[in-house]
Formats: sequence, structure tokens, C-alpha cells
Amino acid sequence: MRSDGKSPTSGNRLSVLHLTGARADDGGILSVLRALQEATASAVTHRVWVQESFTQTRTPSLDVIRSRHALDETPGPLTFLLRALRAWPELKRLLLANPDWIVHAHTRGTFPLAAWLSRSRPVLFTQHAYARRTGMYRRVASWPRMRTLLLTPAMARHYGIPEQPGKVDIVSECALDRWFQSPLPERRVPNASRPLKVIGLGNLVRWKRWNLALDAVTLLPESARERLQIEIWGPTPPDEDARRFAGELRERLEGEGLSRWITLRGPTTEPATVMSGADAFLLPSTNEPCSVALIEALASGVPVLASRSGGNPDLVREGTTGLLFEPDSAASLASQLTAIASGVASFGSPTLVRESVAHRAASVVGARHLSLYQELAAARFSALRVSAAG
Repeated sequence: MRSDGKSPTSGNRLSVLHLTGARADDGGILSVLRALQEATASAVTHRVWVQESFTQTRTPSLDVIRSRHALDETPGPLTFLLRALRAWPELKRLLLANPDWIVHAHTRGTFPLAAWLSRSRPVLFTQHAYARRTGMYRRVASWPRMRTLLLTPAMARHYGIPEQPGKVDIVSECALDRWFQSPLPERRVPNASRPLKVIGLGNLVRWKRWNLALDAVTLLPESARERLQIEIWGPTPPDEDARRFAGELRERLEGEGLSRWITLRGPTTEPATVMSGADAFLLPSTNEPCSVALIEALASGVPVLASRSGGNPDLVREGTTGLLFEPDSAASLASQLTAIASGVASFGSPTLVRESVAHRAASVVGARHLSLYQELAAARFSALRVSAAG
């Protein structure tokens, strides 16, 4: 309990520990945490639990706490549980020293820690992925001290966890407010003299399905192909499969002569600048939970082309803010690229595209998180007061 005996919601600053187990500063959840940090800076101190080898490469800076055994993903059931058991004493010591901290877990690798902690204290868990084993998440969501956040209605249906305000809430990922403040682009009309620029933005990893863009271009009619230029921006993570996948893409681009229409541009520190030159944004991955890059594109007034899966149908108003194609279908993607290149597809104004995701701005989503943190802090304070009285 606080030494002054006051509730942490009575005007005092809140402290939130985000369990991520991140091993690389490669966007995703960390981009969301940066947005929340900026949006709630006046009321919340955010700390992020990461792996020991984590190196911070992006801005704004995060206050990180390193762990020898933290894990972000689930490489296998045995490794998953073993690493969680090893991380448990570290986490317990940290929270014993800081009993007022609110715990917000984010990844599958930290899920068992969140579940164990919820036996004795309120815990917030945000599900950021589509897991195949849905039963354990459904069971733990019903535990008294576990508060669950799902990103979209589609995710709630996937897990079979209905929204229950105060217990299970649907709260979107978010983009920094500055994405909503940049000048909107002027919509360019397709013509034979200038190709349309389609931008993809994300890590070169296999599950992002960038190879689908290459497959689709080979299926395009010559007239459509000549009117398109696809640029894929993003780093290659340091794991072996990512390096292999990036090599496969480069080999195909050169070997099949596709580099005329598709370019791998590498990492960028200026995603807003990259997005500002786009006529359309491409997201080929299947079961993308709630893409921050997609929200950023729409906030920039850029229509999107995404697979009809995951959270995408909840974010994209088809025919108005973008087009959807069938998951893992190069033919369907090619058809939609042809519609864009030929001018058959038309979209709402850049202003309308931006307004479609206004409720996913960091200031809006941050206000919801602040309210949740205040509720958890009040519950934690009550538990500590009862414990001290006993």
C-alpha cells in the first residue's frame, strides 16, 4: 500500500508494467505502446518488460526493464512453460518491490505469467494475435481478476469470447495522433504516363506474405502491370527464416524479371514520408489481427488493399476506404490490383478515408486505456488495503 495511504486513482500518477518479452524493436506492439505512452504522458508512467538482448532502435524512447527469461512468442509448449517458470521469480521480485504497479500483458509468451498473477491481483491482458488453441484463452478470460482486451469484433468471434463490458472489452490498436495531422494527399487519376505507387510496409517475414505480391504481378495483364509500381518497405529481422525469406524474394525479383514492377526498399525511419507518396497501401498477410500500419495508411488518407481475413474487414470499408481480396489468393489480389490500375476502383475522398479510423487515434484509444488502468489501480488498492488490515 502507498506510504501516504492514498488511493492510486486520487490524483497520483499511475505506473503500468507492460509484459511483452520483446526481443527486437520492430514495431507492432511496441508501436502501440509508444502511442499509448504519448497519449497518456500526463497521467501514466509506462515501463516495458523485454528480453535481456533487446536493443532500442526507434523513437520515442521506452522505459524498458530487461529480463533473462522473458518470452514474447510460443516456440513450443515445453519451451513456452519452461521459460515462463524461469521468468516467474524475476517478475514476482519486481512486483513485490513495486506493489502499486498495474500489470498489462500483451503477448502469448507472457500469457501464462498474466494468468498466474491474476490469481492474486488484477491483470489486464490484450490479445494481439490469432492463436489456434483458443480454449485456454477463453477459460482464463472468465477468471475473476483477469480483464481481457480484444482488438476487433472478428477477434472476439475467433476466440469465442463475447464482449462483456467491464470484463472483456474490444479496444483497437492505435496510431500516433500525428498521423491524423499531416496534410492529406491529392488523389491522382491513373494514366498511361505515370504508374500508380502501391506501398507495402512491414518486416520481411514469411507470415507477412509479401511473396503474394510477386505471384499477383505475374498474373496481371500487361496493361495493368505497366501502370503499377509496388514498393515494399521494411527491415529483415535477424532470425534465420526471415533472412531466407528475404533472399527468396530477391532471387525471384531478379530471376523472373519482376524488379521492373516490384522493389524491396529496405527499412525506413520515415514511414509517414513513405506513405505520403502512395496511391494505395498493400497488406497481403492473412489473419492480421489489427494492423497498425493499415491504420496509419488510412489516417494518411491512403486507400488500402488487404486480405479479407483477421481484423481487416473491421477496419476497411470495402469500396470506400479500400478493397479486400481473398486470403492467400494471388488471382484475387491480381484482380483488385487491376481494378486500381485501370481506374475501375474508386474510393472516398482522402478526408473520408482518414475519418474512418479517427476513433483509432492514440488520444482516443489512450483515453480508454487510462480508464481501464484507473479501474485496475482502484481494485489493486482495495486488495492491498484489505491485506494490510488483515
